[in-house]
Amino acid sequence: MHFTFWAWAPQRQTKQYKLQALLYLDQAIALEPEYFVANNPNDSYPTMKLLFALTIIFLTSGLQAQTNPYLKDLSALKTILQKTPSYKSQIKGKQLALYNDLYDRLVTDTAGNVNSYKYFYNLAQLIFPLKDNHLAFYQIPDDENFKSQERIEQFITTKEFQDYPKYAGNLDSLKSALAAKPLDSVEGIYHYGQYYSIGLFKSSDKEYIGVVLESVVPVWQKGQLAIHLYEYAPNLFKAIYGHPRSKHFMLQPVEKYQNQALLNSYFYTSYGQNIYSKQLAQFDFVNLPKNGPKFELRHVADDIQYLTVRTFQANRPNAEKSAVFLDSIKNSLTAANLILDLRNNEGGSKKMASKYVQLIREYTQKGHVFILVNNGTLSQAEILTLRLKKFKNTRTLGQTTKGMLSYGSNYGKREKLPSQHFEIYVTDMKNPAKLLNYEDVGINPDISLDEHSNWIEQAIKIIGKL
Repeated sequence: MHFTFWAWAPQRQTKQYKLQALLYLDQAIALEPEYFVANNPNDSYPTMKLLFALTIIFLTSGLQAQTNPYLKDLSALKTILQKTPSYKSQIKGKQLALYNDLYDRLVTDTAGNVNSYKYFYNLAQLIFPLKDNHLAFYQIPDDENFKSQERIEQFITTKEFQDYPKYAGNLDSLKSALAAKPLDSVEGIYHYGQYYSIGLFKSSDKEYIGVVLESVVPVWQKGQLAIHLYEYAPNLFKAIYGHPRSKHFMLQPVEKYQNQALLNSYFYTSYGQNIYSKQLAQFDFVNLPKNGPKFELRHVADDIQYLTVRTFQANRPNAEKSAVFLDSIKNSLTAANLILDLRNNEGGSKKMASKYVQLIREYTQKGHVFILVNNGTLSQAEILTLRLKKFKNTRTLGQTTKGMLSYGSNYGKREKLPSQHFEIYVTDMKNPAKLLNYEDVGINPDISLDEHSNWIEQAIKIIGKL
């Protein structure tokens, strides 16, 4: 019997045979106990049975990891993250033990449907512990579904659309409750432009859920969940959004609640420059126009010049344009005061930024500089702001910057997970460790500006009072 058992068991190490294998083990020992005693003198029957059961479970788990798309994606994402400079510098000691515990828990909390929110949320949790806002993680959208009105109407009838997460409660009651919330509360009713409105409510101690209350766009229907926030510090969140146009899940590593809005809820290829805000139909004084000039110098008053720099990207067309612009203004900064507008500056290379540092350093020997920054001032633009703040006669005005400056990407590498449903934008560059103090939180301005009126006009008034 024991020969039959040991010949049978290795060929059937899958989950479906586990119970049968243990029954056969019982029979083998019952028929020939002396065989097991002779060959395993230090093992009792219960011990042997337990060890065999654990062996079967281990082999079954290994097989599942090879065939389960969720486990493949989870393992691949962990491997990718382990190579990043943020993981290497931050996940050590106690943090490493906590991270491994998180991974082990996610392994057991399996998700089968690659289109489900749970699947994406579980993967995203591996990124939550990292302070690295250059990392981007998202579900890969099927753009074919949104190429025409006909395709959109077809998509709405699919199971994928019908299975999108929904709120099970009464929407009218929710809307009434949220309308009574104070404006400074995270909870409340938010608008995404004129397209749809969201009811954001607290679902647990550190979590908020955003439910569609009204919508004029067909891809969003009442009751569908568009926002999930996980608070890790006061008014700071890890956010998972459904993209406004294509509804694919995407992670925003740091979301900020400020000025009655979610400041980082800007989405590429969406409807304009909208963000989720409690205030509807207001002119945007905080951000520069999307299609405005990248480089500009002009007078805004007799003793005030205004200099705009929107990017430090080092691609050839931009580098050439920047070089020509710098050469054209090198002897033109003659006013007593200079407003340097770094709002919505997307960052770029240190080499490109350093050329402007030299220009401003020379100017501060004779004039005063007032730097405009906002939540769209990020990466190398934030690093440049810190460098300029060290110069005399320099002040920063506006809004706290994004907090995205500790790491970066030289190569813009993107990696797909094995299921081919998810992609991560990987960082490969580490900046000085002291910059980690500004990651997530950003750089606070010396003087805050009011978001309800023109920032250049506010700066001119401030300069006039000094």
